[in-house]
Amino acid sequence: MGRSMKTEADGSPAPRARDKISSVAADLFYREGIRAVGVETIVKQAGVTKISLYRSFPSKDDLVVAYLEERSRTFLDNWDEMFDRHRDDPRAQLRAIMTYLAERTTTEGYRGCPFINFCAEFPDPEHPGRKVARDTKAALRERFLTIAMALDVPRPQKLADGLLLLIEGAYAISQTFGGGKDGPGHALVSAAEAMVGGWS
Repeated sequence: MGRSMKTEADGSPAPRARDKISSVAADLFYREGIRAVGVETIVKQAGVTKISLYRSFPSKDDLVVAYLEERSRTFLDNWDEMFDRHRDDPRAQLRAIMTYLAERTTTEGYRGCPFINFCAEFPDPEHPGRKVARDTKAALRERFLTIAMALDVPRPQKLADGLLLLIEGAYAISQTFGGGKDGPGHALVSAAEAMVGGWS
């Protein structure tokens, strides 16, 4: 007789099943695109039942939002952990940020920004995932504003927005030029420094 799936007292699946679903869905959504991946593929690769998936996530949209929220949390937490060590030297902090992003966006197999990818697939501004994407970009914009203010430049918000546009461009162009040593993504550090110089 086979073992029954473990559940919580309220009938929801055990945390391990939810974690497996989330992990598999995140990988598939990022690599293949959200619309291209059906729940059948997710449950098959996660080794769970559809009932288990729908107990954790009442709809695919709920799973998509959970995916975006986790990406946002991880991205912003990692950002702060990596770059806060340079907070007393805003130029060094900005250089570290742009160096990291230049390397990341020019790595072979990089699939771009998951929030940009989501917005391209789901143009409806009322989709709940759009708020997660907007909030993430707004949080990034605030981080650049903090740097711009620390640099004591005129019109720091304009510089912050310019820096945000630079990295959004790097995310986008990574999908046309890909990796390689000669791609335009490698110009990110010098472009940011030139932009700061122009504002100083």
